[in-house]
This record gives sequence, C-alpha cells and structure tokens, in this order.
Amino acid sequence: MRKTLFALMILAAASSAAAAQTYAGLVPRPLKVMPGEGGVVMEKGLRICVSDGLESEGAWLCKHLENVFDFDMVLSDIPVPGGVSMRLVDGMESEAYRLTVSDAQVIIEASDPAGIFYGVQTFLQMMPPEVYGQRDMELTRWELDAVTVEDAPRYGYRGVMLDVSRTFYDADHVLRLLDWMAYHKLNRFHWHLADDNGWRIEIRKYPELTEKGAWRGDGEVSPAAYGQGHGRYGGYYTQKEIRQVVEYAAERHIEIIPEIDLPGHSRSLIGVMPEMACPVDVPYISVNGETDNVLCVAREENYRILRDIFKEIASLFPSEYIHIGGDEVDHTPWNNCPHCQALARELGLEGPQEIHSHFVYRVEDIIHGLGKKMAGWDEIVISDARYDTSSMVYAWRSVESGRMSVDKGYRTVVQIGEYCYLDMKQSRAERGHSWAGIVPLSKTYSLEPDEILVGAPADSSLIVGVQAGLWGELLAWPPRLMEYQLFPRLCALAEVGWSSKADRDFADFERRLYGGHFSRLYNMGIAFRVAPPEVLYDSLSGSLRVRPPHPSAVVRYAVDGAPTASSPVCRGEVVTDAPERMLFATFFGDGLSSIAVGASNIDLYHYIDPEMTVESNFPLLEGNLESLARRGGTGYSDRVLQEGDVLTYRMASPVECSRITVSSGAPSSGMFYVTDAYVEYTTADGSVVRAGDLYHGELSFEPSAPVTQVRIVMTDSNDGYTAVFHGLRIEK
Repeated sequence: MRKTLFALMILAAASSAAAAQTYAGLVPRPLKVMPGEGGVVMEKGLRICVSDGLESEGAWLCKHLENVFDFDMVLSDIPVPGGVSMRLVDGMESEAYRLTVSDAQVIIEASDPAGIFYGVQTFLQMMPPEVYGQRDMELTRWELDAVTVEDAPRYGYRGVMLDVSRTFYDADHVLRLLDWMAYHKLNRFHWHLADDNGWRIEIRKYPELTEKGAWRGDGEVSPAAYGQGHGRYGGYYTQKEIRQVVEYAAERHIEIIPEIDLPGHSRSLIGVMPEMACPVDVPYISVNGETDNVLCVAREENYRILRDIFKEIASLFPSEYIHIGGDEVDHTPWNNCPHCQALARELGLEGPQEIHSHFVYRVEDIIHGLGKKMAGWDEIVISDARYDTSSMVYAWRSVESGRMSVDKGYRTVVQIGEYCYLDMKQSRAERGHSWAGIVPLSKTYSLEPDEILVGAPADSSLIVGVQAGLWGELLAWPPRLMEYQLFPRLCALAEVGWSSKADRDFADFERRLYGGHFSRLYNMGIAFRVAPPEVLYDSLSGSLRVRPPHPSAVVRYAVDGAPTASSPVCRGEVVTDAPERMLFATFFGDGLSSIAVGASNIDLYHYIDPEMTVESNFPLLEGNLESLARRGGTGYSDRVLQEGDVLTYRMASPVECSRITVSSGAPSSGMFYVTDAYVEYTTADGSVVRAGDLYHGELSFEPSAPVTQVRIVMTDSNDGYTAVFHGLRIEK
C-alpha cells in the first residue's frame, strides 16, 4: 500500500513538473533556452552514450540518475533512441555546451569535457530534485520537455574561497563543498590553508608546522581564539588527503588554488619558528587582533624556508597559481627592525610599503622558479612595484582597489567584501561580521564586475571572474553555519559569474530559486538559510499581518517562544491581544527554519532602565564603566581576563523584573566574548543566587526576587586580547 501511495505521489510530482516545463527554473540562468515541441521519455533500457574521454562525465550522470530510477543506467559507445549522448564537437568556446532534448533523444555537445560536464549539470536540473539525494526514488519513467539550451559562461573564473585556518573543516567537508560547487558550475576552489590561527597542510620537510602549528589552546604554540575554548583545537590535511581532494576536484572540473598567507597573518608559522620574525620586542596588535604575526623581510634564511614549503605545495597542486596572501600587514616590526631598516637603506626602499613589495618580489621569484604563477590580495599592488603581469590579483577591499589592479594591467578576480564576503551578516539579527555591511541575497546578486571598469581605460578581459569569500572566525557555531552562510547567496554569485549581464534579473532569480532550486539544495543535503517572514502589527484590527519571504513559504507561529515544525501554520494574519508574545518563522522540509521574528513595528521586549553603577576589579578602557551602566552600552577590558576577575552591576535600589540578560562580545561580530564565567545575583534580602554559566558569552535568567546587583565572575581567561561586555537588558 505504501509503495502504491509513493508511486502515485511521484506521478503527481511528474505531472506537476511537466506542466511547469522541465527546463524551467535553471540556476544559473543559461544564455539561450529555446523551447521545442514534444519531448522524450526516459525509461527502462536507458543508455548513456559517451565519446572517448568522457567516461568520467558519463559515470557522474549515471550515478545521479540511479538516485531516481528503479533500473540501472548503462554506459555505451553506441547511441540509441531515447538515450543520452555526450559528444565532443569542434568550434565551441571553452566550457560552453549545447543541450538538445528532442522526441528522439538527449544530446549534450561541447568542445571540451568541462562543457560536457556543465551540460550534464543543466540536464540534472531537469530531473526531479531527488536526483541529488541519497535515497532511491524508484521512478519507472520521466518525461523531458523538448528544448535546446545553448550556454557559455560569462567569466572563466568562478570561485569559492574557504578559510580553514580559523575554523578547520576536515577533508569530507571539503569534498561536499566541491560537489555543491560543481552543481552550480563553479570551477575554482581557493583553499586558504595557513593563517594566524592554524597551519593546515602537511609539509614533510617541516613536520612541526602541523605537529605544533595546526593546534590552538592551553599549552599549545598558539593560544585559543575565536570561541574555541581552552581545549586543544585544530587539525590539518595530510599530503595524501590533499592529493585525494585535488583529484576529486579535477573530476568535477574544479581547479584548486592553495594559499599560504604571508608576510603578515603568519602567527601559526612564527609560533613554530619564532626566529622568522623580526628580532624586536615592540608590542603591536594586528587589525585581526593578533601579535607576533609578521615575517622579517631581511632574514635571508626565511626565503630558503619558504622555498622549501612552496616546493612541496607546488608538487601537490596542479594549478598554475599559488596564492601568497600579502594582506593586512602590520608594519610595526619592520619599522623597528634594524635588519629590515638596513635592507631598506641598502636597496633604497622608501617606507614599509616598498619593504612589503620587496618581499613580494622575492616570493614571486620563488613561485616562478617552481613553474607556477603568483596570486595575492590587492594590497600587493598598492605601491608602484611592477610584478610579472601573469600574476593574479584578488580585489577584496573595494571597487576602487579592483580598478587599481586592472589599471596596472593585472588579471583581477573580483571578491569585494560588500558583495562577496559571505561571512557577513544576512540581516542585523543574524550571526556574522558586519564591517563590510549587511550582505543579503539581493546585495550579492547585485554585484556587477564591470563597475571596476567605470572611468578606467583598462582592458575588460583583465577581469577574469568573481569569487565568494568565507572567513572562518565565526563559523565554529552554531552547527553547519558554513552552509547557512554560503547558500543561497552562493547561488546568486554563481549566476553573476556565469550568466550574461543583460539576462540577469533578481525577481526572476528569486522565482527560480524558490520555485524549484530550494528543493534541489535540500536534496543536496545543504542546511541553507531560510529567510524569515515580515511581521507587522495592525492595532486597528488587533492582528499580526504576516508576509512570507516568497509565495510558497510555510510560516508557523508560537506564543512565548520560537516556533517548531509542529507549531500552527500562519495563513496570513493572526488575531491577538498580546502581539508582543508571538514569534514567527519560515520552515522548509524537515529541520530547516529561519530565525524567529516578531512584529517589527512594536516593542517586543518591555525593557526598564534602572539607575545603576558598574564596578570591576580589572582594568577597562577609559569611560567603559559609565557606558556599561546603561542598556546598549559596551565596555572593553584592557587586558586578557583572568580567573577571579569580577564585573559587578550595582542597582541604586532593588529592581523587580521578569528577566535579565547578560551578554558579551563585539557588537559588530560577536567576537571577543567572555568564554569562561558564571553569573550570580543578589536579592533584596541579601541572598546570593547563582544564575548559571555564560554560553557563548550570554545568559538569560528569571530572578526569584527583586535584584540589587548582578556579578559576572570569570573562571578562566578569555580567548582574545580583550573582552567586550554589554549593559544589562532588564525586562519588566
């Protein structure tokens, strides 16, 4: 009976899909989609015919089709009616393809295997979304509408950068990301393998780089950082794993570009080899809050070590490029290093930027000597230095920095923070950085790389492509935040990189995304972001009016708490006399939901602001105590916290309230929160009550009686050079 019902459901889905045309909703949008008449039925006996050299692409297609059909696919070198043929032809652009569905068969043509592979991705999107899943759908037939798709990418470089230094992702995570990239026709994986917070690649000549430099925590070379706590944290990839990942990527036509960030962002390297730093004792804190993270430019031995390291990296990665970073270098060590200053005088280098350029020249020479080309962040071209024009620059700071790179004649990848940094918040209420602004889906989609050319006489061909960047400071929690931050914004960036400028339209993209692509993402196993609804309270009707993020969205609501998958479904409005108590969330499938939101035009939390003073037995920066005495204020410690440090909020008179929230962390990102502490409060009768431990820097509790003071008691050091405290949030 269950199988019969399931079969009926499948047939209904097939009928619905057929009515909507199986080629509707493709992401990224193809160059040309030309509907035909009729279609072809895929059923038992289906054969996949491949030309020589396309066996890998044929196997990829077979593996996915077997997820939905109740019969095995057959690879063949002889085309048959109703089958799928893949063949190489002359005269098409690199990565371009032609997909033809007729009454007779399906034909995928291209001039290179990559084009065939991308034709396969489009073909898979014409199948039920379960084609991406792990369970057998057991279809006996599927009808494809006749269509011809002629397609080619706008840019040859369509990438994703993943920082695995700050938050480590094992090889299996990386393999899954490569699959998700392939489904979206992305072809460059920029692997940020070494930064201040961890050295992630095995170098056999220097095994201590991973034995020591890959780990953080108490007793390790590098201290704990970014909320990982005091336990040992880290990991690295063996060279065997690197080769497996590189091979896996190549099968998906993805080139992996490795990055070792130098000469700044080198804390994990200097922590293992302290002699590589300048021999000075001048304190500094980099823009990322790190110390001792800049290599000495004058020490000749450093270049020998770097040559050894890059030699092993070059042997592992077939990519023509090696990325050397070159960004955010604190010049304090060089300005105070007698050796760097002597080198500057000897070579006539004027200022730290020219010292920086000298370092880049030296490393470029190493890279070229290994048969590779150099890539780096846009800071490497700030000065008038002239590197080899085969070098590739990644513009991240602004449109202007990209224009500077192109004007100087360098091949340029657009990864501008305000569009492409997917570690940025997607709304003010969500986790993420915000230094580059809030980056919602629409902002990412609005990126136009040609803006870099405005007012510039540069060659437009120097803009080689676009790339998403995902930095790892905040990705350790909650679980699967990497996926939440990447998708669906990465779908938008994939379309920016692939589809023609004239054909891109955000409303149309949203229609395709919500109309079918979300189901594909869900079956890919991606924990993507679901957008919350918009909620407004209408005081005249006494109702909460709820606007879902898209027409097919399911919105649920709850009273005095976040909705769950079993909460009632909202049908557009809810009549209530207590609108501030109601929260709403959008749900998709089993387990995916948005953040919970209330009405945006009323006060959800009735705060009170009693008079109080704040005291601490440790130093805070000037003016911080006064700021902490009010809601919304912040205070920064003037050193790393220690066990026994106490911050006390003292009320002028007993405060009767329903709830108090104690929180910490930088307002823009949540970094620098108090990692190890508990909260206690004193009641009007003098009783001291332990409210609980801070969890990720926050605790909310309901006092048992009027409160006279609240104390945060530190039980260990925090994991940053400062800790950020907030004023109390006290509810009536």
